[in-house]
Amino acid sequence: MNRVYCKQDTALTDEEKKVFAGHLERQELSDSVWDLFAEWVARSTPRVRFFYLKAYMNPESSPHGKLDEQPVRAKEEQLVGLALFLKLKPFDLRSSYSGLRKNALLSRLAGGLSALSGNCVYLSFRNLITSNLTRPFFFREPEMEDAIMQAFLSSLRDEREADMVTIVDTRAHDRLYEMESFQRYPSSSEAYLDVTKYRDISDYLAEHQSLRKNLRRRRDTVSTRTQRGPMSDTEIEQMRDCVECSVDNSRVNNPCQKFFEENIFDTEVFHSDKYIHILVHVENKIAGFHTFQVCGSHMGGVLGGFNRKYSKNNFVYERVIVGSLDHAIRNGIRRVHYSLVDNRTKLRLVESLEPCGLYFFSRSPLNRKVFQLTNRYGDVHDLSLLETRG
Repeated sequence: MNRVYCKQDTALTDEEKKVFAGHLERQELSDSVWDLFAEWVARSTPRVRFFYLKAYMNPESSPHGKLDEQPVRAKEEQLVGLALFLKLKPFDLRSSYSGLRKNALLSRLAGGLSALSGNCVYLSFRNLITSNLTRPFFFREPEMEDAIMQAFLSSLRDEREADMVTIVDTRAHDRLYEMESFQRYPSSSEAYLDVTKYRDISDYLAEHQSLRKNLRRRRDTVSTRTQRGPMSDTEIEQMRDCVECSVDNSRVNNPCQKFFEENIFDTEVFHSDKYIHILVHVENKIAGFHTFQVCGSHMGGVLGGFNRKYSKNNFVYERVIVGSLDHAIRNGIRRVHYSLVDNRTKLRLVESLEPCGLYFFSRSPLNRKVFQLTNRYGDVHDLSLLETRG
């Protein structure tokens, strides 16, 4: 059996990135996929720490005998896999349960209990519902994918610091998660549009007659435009208002929501030409937007927000989806990713779904039992019901 083992790291060198050039090519991605990862790793704090989980294998363990042809950190080990995770300590229970966030008394009780328990939780990057261009697990050779995934899961399972490990992932490796004692719970699916189906945006609208009718309304006061960054200070403030409004009304928050909100507007996402912003204006003010990262032939959602003061009855969410698809068609992009299904509009208009699961592990019998009993009241489980109920 191949000996694959893992180490945590907070740096990713250019040479290490080159190891996964083949993976990016297979996935039709480009080197820009690393940009957002580096942004978050660089902003880690003692409470919210992003890290790379790197998988290594001794050269003599290679089934192909070719691993020593690549640049390596040390002669006795060679990089073959990579994943991005984050550590939260203490983990705030309210980040997973909208019922706890919206009830003042329960919120105070849950906040106190979270502080007292001081649980340390390891989470996959996809739990943040952002940067969904990749799982993100990277493999030097596709033939080694199962062995590397098993090494990742084994390493996380054996991590003594982690009281719990939670991974939102596609169901491609259900068997491996089960082998490594991870329990699968319901999750909403990953939503995307296959751009290759459409020659023009009119083809898409022809499939959605009611949407086409709705978008014809209020043309004199509502407009959609696509803009490559950087954004102006005024635009950023209007986009921030959209995000804050969405957070207040959202059915789901990411597990480090406050940290995310405090940092996202200082990242290159709003100050670089590497990102595309689909903006919907109502009365000359940004009423809603979605920011995308273009990477190879893919375009992945990073962040979105909608200001209900301006977006109500203006079909702003729908206009963002149509605007992003239109941009993709015009620029030869093959797939647009919209993250997990988190509302009925996305479920209705974004037609391709990749089934996902929420995979959970804890060494503590008490934690496992509590999670089993409470998960049905959690945000991710609630979102999964959107698909089953239609």
